[in-house]
Amino acid sequence: MFSMRLQGGAPIYEQLEQRITELILNGQMTENEKLPAVREIAKQLSINPNTVQKTYANLEARGLIYSIPAKGSYVAARGEYLDKVRGESMEAFSEAVRKALKQGLTAKELHEIIDNIINNNSKEE
Repeated sequence: MFSMRLQGGAPIYEQLEQRITELILNGQMTENEKLPAVREIAKQLSINPNTVQKTYANLEARGLIYSIPAKGSYVAARGEYLDKVRGESMEAFSEAVRKALKQGLTAKELHEIIDNIINNNSKEE
């Protein structure tokens, strides 16, 4: 199973969705790998099973997982979700840049921020 520490701020289902998305995109969960049962995750994290079910429904809607009735949920083939997830990321990034520009950040400042994020991310890997 996977580990995560729930934090305040974002709803629990969003935190869980983000963590599972990371595991899938980073290749720690592979194509056709079975996800833990809803009740299993709910028990491990001490959360309501409906919260886990909502997370799985969102992941399925995004194409990251698929479900087989009475069998469980599985990681979808990479080609099924990669373009959609990248599109979501590009849209969120574009919106953040537009907002930053409206709030007075310059293109130079944005480039510096991006460079710092890329450099720090490279060091973490």
